Amino acid sequence: MSKSDLDKAVADSAQTVEVWKSNIKAIEAQIENANSRLEKSEAHRIRFALAASLGNAQATAEIAAARAEAAAAAGDGNDLSHALSQAKAMLIEAEREAKIARNNLGRFMVEILVKKRIEVASQLDAAISDFARVYAQYEELGATIINMPDAMSHNVHGMSNHEGAVGARRVAAALPAFFLKFFPNSLHDEQKKESLAVTESRFWFGEPSETTTSKAA
Repeated sequence: MSKSDLDKAVADSAQTVEVWKSNIKAIEAQIENANSRLEKSEAHRIRFALAASLGNAQATAEIAAARAEAAAAAGDGNDLSHALSQAKAMLIEAEREAKIARNNLGRFMVEILVKKRIEVASQLDAAISDFARVYAQYEELGATIINMPDAMSHNVHGMSNHEGAVGARRVAAALPAFFLKFFPNSLHDEQKKESLAVTESRFWFGEPSETTTSKAA
Protein backbone atom coordinates (compact mmCIF):
# COMPACT_ATOMS: atom_id res chain seq x y z
CA MET A 1 0.00 0.00 0.00
CA SER A 2 1.10 3.54 -0.70
CA LYS A 3 1.42 6.20 1.98
CA SER A 4 -1.72 7.92 0.71
CA ASP A 5 -3.64 4.64 1.11
CA LEU A 6 -2.31 4.20 4.63
CA ASP A 7 -3.10 7.83 5.51
CA LYS A 8 -6.65 7.31 4.22
CA ALA A 9 -7.02 4.13 6.27
CA VAL A 10 -5.93 6.02 9.40
CA ALA A 11 -8.34 8.88 8.68
CA ASP A 12 -11.26 6.57 7.85
CA SER A 13 -10.76 4.36 10.89
CA ALA A 14 -10.46 7.42 13.14
CA GLN A 15 -13.72 8.75 11.71
CA THR A 16 -15.43 5.42 12.36
CA VAL A 17 -14.31 5.62 15.99
CA GLU A 18 -15.80 9.10 16.31
CA VAL A 19 -19.06 7.92 14.70
CA TRP A 20 -19.46 5.14 17.28
CA LYS A 21 -18.61 7.50 20.12
CA SER A 22 -21.34 9.80 18.84
CA ASN A 23 -23.76 6.88 18.53
CA ILE A 24 -23.06 5.86 22.12
CA LYS A 25 -23.75 9.40 23.35
CA ALA A 26 -27.05 9.42 21.40
CA ILE A 27 -28.12 6.07 22.89
CA GLU A 28 -27.19 7.22 26.39
CA ALA A 29 -29.34 10.33 25.85
CA GLN A 30 -32.25 8.12 24.82
CA ILE A 31 -31.78 5.98 27.93
CA GLU A 32 -31.90 9.12 30.07
CA ASN A 33 -35.11 10.11 28.30
CA ALA A 34 -36.64 6.67 28.91
CA ASN A 35 -35.74 6.86 32.60
CA SER A 36 -37.24 10.32 32.80
CA ARG A 37 -40.46 9.10 31.19
CA LEU A 38 -40.55 6.22 33.67
CA GLU A 39 -40.17 8.60 36.62
CA LYS A 40 -42.87 10.95 35.28
CA SER A 41 -45.32 8.11 34.69
CA GLU A 42 -44.77 6.87 38.23
CA ALA A 43 -45.39 10.38 39.59
CA HIS A 44 -48.52 10.60 37.44
CA ARG A 45 -49.89 7.34 38.89
CA ILE A 46 -49.23 8.56 42.43
CA ARG A 47 -51.01 11.85 41.67
CA PHE A 48 -54.26 10.14 40.56
CA ALA A 49 -54.11 7.05 42.81
CA LEU A 50 -56.54 8.31 45.45
CA ALA A 51 -59.10 9.67 43.02
CA ALA A 52 -59.02 6.49 40.95
CA SER A 53 -59.50 4.33 44.05
CA LEU A 54 -62.64 6.36 44.82
CA GLY A 55 -64.07 5.60 41.40
CA ASN A 56 -63.14 8.78 39.52
CA ALA A 57 -63.26 7.81 35.86
CA GLN A 58 -60.88 10.54 34.71
CA ALA A 59 -58.34 9.56 37.36
CA THR A 60 -58.66 5.91 36.38
CA ALA A 61 -57.97 6.83 32.73
CA GLU A 62 -54.95 8.90 33.77
CA ILE A 63 -53.51 5.98 35.74
CA ALA A 64 -54.12 3.62 32.81
CA ALA A 65 -52.26 6.02 30.50
CA ALA A 66 -49.44 6.36 33.03
CA ARG A 67 -49.13 2.57 33.28
CA ALA A 68 -48.96 2.26 29.49
CA GLU A 69 -46.29 4.99 29.33
CA ALA A 70 -44.32 3.30 32.12
CA ALA A 71 -44.40 -0.02 30.31
CA ALA A 72 -43.29 1.63 27.06
CA ALA A 73 -40.51 3.56 28.84
CA ALA A 74 -39.30 0.43 30.62
CA GLY A 75 -39.32 -1.50 27.35
CA ASP A 76 -37.45 1.28 25.61
CA GLY A 77 -34.90 1.38 28.42
CA ASN A 78 -34.38 -2.38 28.19
CA ASP A 79 -33.95 -2.27 24.41
CA LEU A 80 -31.63 0.72 24.59
CA SER A 81 -29.50 -1.03 27.21
CA HIS A 82 -28.88 -3.84 24.72
CA ALA A 83 -28.21 -1.28 21.99
CA LEU A 84 -25.68 0.48 24.21
CA SER A 85 -23.80 -2.76 24.88
CA GLN A 86 -23.68 -3.52 21.17
CA ALA A 87 -22.55 0.01 20.31
CA LYS A 88 -19.75 -0.19 22.89
CA ALA A 89 -18.62 -3.46 21.33
CA MET A 90 -18.59 -1.78 17.92
CA LEU A 91 -16.52 1.06 19.38
CA ILE A 92 -13.97 -1.39 20.76
CA GLU A 93 -13.70 -3.04 17.34
CA ALA A 94 -13.39 0.36 15.61
CA GLU A 95 -10.64 1.41 18.01
CA ARG A 96 -8.84 -1.88 17.31
CA GLU A 97 -9.00 -1.25 13.57
CA ALA A 98 -7.82 2.34 14.08
CA LYS A 99 -4.83 1.11 16.04
CA ILE A 100 -3.97 -1.37 13.30
CA ALA A 101 -4.16 1.41 10.71
CA ARG A 102 -1.87 3.66 12.78
CA ASN A 103 0.59 0.81 13.28
CA ASN A 104 0.63 0.06 9.56
CA LEU A 105 1.40 3.69 8.78
CA GLY A 106 4.04 3.76 11.50
CA ARG A 107 5.77 0.67 10.10
CA PHE A 108 5.68 2.21 6.62
CA MET A 109 7.33 5.41 7.88
CA VAL A 110 9.91 3.45 9.88
CA GLU A 111 10.81 1.45 6.77
CA ILE A 112 11.41 4.69 4.86
CA LEU A 113 13.65 6.02 7.63
CA VAL A 114 15.53 2.71 7.89
CA LYS A 115 16.24 2.73 4.15
CA LYS A 116 17.41 6.34 4.42
CA ARG A 117 19.68 5.44 7.33
CA ILE A 118 21.17 2.58 5.34
CA GLU A 119 21.96 5.08 2.58
CA VAL A 120 23.61 7.37 5.11
CA ALA A 121 25.49 4.39 6.57
CA SER A 122 26.87 3.75 3.09
CA GLN A 123 28.09 7.34 2.95
CA LEU A 124 29.61 6.89 6.40
CA ASP A 125 31.39 3.75 5.20
CA ALA A 126 32.89 5.76 2.35
CA ALA A 127 33.95 8.53 4.75
CA ILE A 128 35.54 6.00 7.13
CA SER A 129 37.38 4.38 4.24
CA ASP A 130 38.62 7.77 3.03
CA PHE A 131 39.67 8.71 6.58
CA ALA A 132 41.57 5.44 6.94
CA ARG A 133 43.35 6.03 3.65
CA VAL A 134 44.35 9.61 4.48
CA TYR A 135 45.37 8.70 8.03
CA ALA A 136 47.57 5.92 6.67
CA GLN A 137 49.36 8.54 4.55
CA TYR A 138 49.68 10.85 7.56
CA GLU A 139 51.05 8.02 9.68
CA GLU A 140 53.49 6.91 6.97
CA LEU A 141 54.85 10.44 6.58
CA GLY A 142 55.30 10.69 10.35
CA ALA A 143 57.22 7.41 10.44
CA THR A 144 59.42 8.55 7.58
CA ILE A 145 60.20 11.83 9.34
CA ILE A 146 60.98 10.07 12.64
CA ASN A 147 63.34 7.64 10.93
CA MET A 148 65.32 10.33 9.14
CA PRO A 149 68.62 11.14 10.92
CA ASP A 150 68.62 14.39 12.91
CA ALA A 151 65.08 15.14 11.77
CA MET A 152 63.91 15.77 15.31
CA SER A 153 65.25 18.05 18.00
CA HIS A 154 66.34 16.66 21.37
CA ASN A 155 65.97 17.99 24.89
CA VAL A 156 68.83 18.48 27.39
CA HIS A 157 68.61 14.82 28.27
CA GLY A 158 69.12 13.81 24.66
CA MET A 159 65.53 12.59 24.26
CA SER A 160 63.26 13.43 21.35
CA ASN A 161 59.47 13.91 21.45
CA HIS A 162 58.67 10.67 19.62
CA GLU A 163 55.06 10.59 20.82
CA GLY A 164 54.52 14.15 19.65
CA ALA A 165 56.03 13.38 16.27
CA VAL A 166 53.66 10.43 15.81
CA GLY A 167 50.80 12.92 16.22
CA ALA A 168 48.15 10.64 17.73
CA ARG A 169 47.12 13.21 20.32
CA ARG A 170 46.84 15.91 17.67
CA VAL A 171 44.64 13.67 15.54
CA ALA A 172 42.45 12.88 18.55
CA ALA A 173 42.18 16.59 19.38
CA ALA A 174 41.09 17.33 15.81
CA LEU A 175 38.29 14.77 15.88
CA PRO A 176 34.74 16.02 16.61
CA ALA A 177 33.56 15.56 20.20
CA PHE A 178 31.00 12.92 19.18
CA PHE A 179 33.87 10.47 18.57
CA LEU A 180 33.97 10.04 22.34
CA LYS A 181 30.69 8.11 22.00
CA PHE A 182 32.62 5.32 20.32
CA PHE A 183 35.44 5.31 22.88
CA PRO A 184 33.74 6.06 26.23
CA ASN A 185 36.55 4.45 28.24
CA SER A 186 39.38 6.34 26.56
CA LEU A 187 41.52 8.59 28.77
CA HIS A 188 40.55 12.24 28.85
CA ASP A 189 43.06 14.46 27.06
CA GLU A 190 43.35 18.09 28.09
CA GLN A 191 44.58 19.14 24.66
CA LYS A 192 42.05 21.56 23.23
CA LYS A 193 40.14 20.85 20.05
CA GLU A 194 41.90 22.35 17.04
CA SER A 195 42.38 21.75 13.35
CA LEU A 196 44.97 19.05 12.73
CA ALA A 197 46.72 21.21 10.11
CA VAL A 198 47.17 23.97 12.69
CA THR A 199 48.52 21.72 15.44
CA GLU A 200 50.75 19.84 12.99
CA SER A 201 52.29 23.11 11.81
CA ARG A 202 52.71 24.31 15.38
CA PHE A 203 54.50 21.09 16.37
CA TRP A 204 57.05 21.26 13.57
CA PHE A 205 57.39 24.99 13.00
CA GLY A 206 56.23 26.47 16.29
CA GLU A 207 53.20 28.35 14.92
CA PRO A 208 50.07 27.67 12.87
CA SER A 209 50.39 27.68 9.12
CA GLU A 210 47.78 30.48 8.90
CA THR A 211 49.98 32.73 11.01
CA THR A 212 53.01 31.90 8.87
CA THR A 213 51.08 32.76 5.74
CA SER A 214 49.81 36.02 7.16
CA LYS A 215 53.32 37.09 8.22
CA ALA A 216 54.73 36.24 4.81
CA ALA A 217 52.04 38.37 3.25
